[in-house]
Amino acid sequence: MTFLKLSALLVCAVTLAACSNGNSDGGTDNNSLLLNAGSVLVSKVRGVGASEERPAIRLVVTRDQLNSTPGEVMEAEPDNTGLQDFLQLVATRNDSTPGKVEVWKSSDGLQIILREGVLVGTKGLGGDIRSASAAAAIAGFDGQGGGGERLLTIDRLDGTAQTIAFSCDMTQLGRETLQIVDQRVSTFRMREDCVYNHTKFSNEYWVETSGGRMRKSHQWAGPEFGYITLTRLKS
Repeated sequence: MTFLKLSALLVCAVTLAACSNGNSDGGTDNNSLLLNAGSVLVSKVRGVGASEERPAIRLVVTRDQLNSTPGEVMEAEPDNTGLQDFLQLVATRNDSTPGKVEVWKSSDGLQIILREGVLVGTKGLGGDIRSASAAAAIAGFDGQGGGGERLLTIDRLDGTAQTIAFSCDMTQLGRETLQIVDQRVSTFRMREDCVYNHTKFSNEYWVETSGGRMRKSHQWAGPEFGYITLTRLKS
């Protein structure tokens, strides 16, 4: 897969709000600007990515737009395109393993599955991660470092899957303040380095200093897709 086929759900939701709240005098409200930008964005997302002829388009999200969007919103930016997209939270669950599981979905039905913000599965991206353990990563969010073994089961091109035991180390990188829309968020930044033979990847996490919630991450989504940056815009 050469690009992220996720649709701009934020744009769709705000578009509906704009249509239902249109001005009676034929004018347009503030959200119409987002609608116009979104129609271009969707065309770009469905292409093959940015180039010199077709530069990446970025949508500057505002608080009013988020307030008009039902549910929680996650911004997604794959490294392999430089494009921007939005996901909505469609399901949560708790099980016998520590950490709440969240399923984030596009209107195309593609999914990114997180456990306490750690990527533990994808569906529809190509070379999907069928499952991944996250306990070693989550344990490192206490600010003390750490690490351990992480099992990832990854789809192969022939339709089978391989489970790989990665050895991972967590490094604390200190405090960092993020600007997320109109909010300044104090976080602990940390890096997780994982290796198995010649396969290596490094994830970065930004976890709120108060509450411990993941607000941003840069994570590996498998050898075929590569890395993706996820930022929680609204919860």
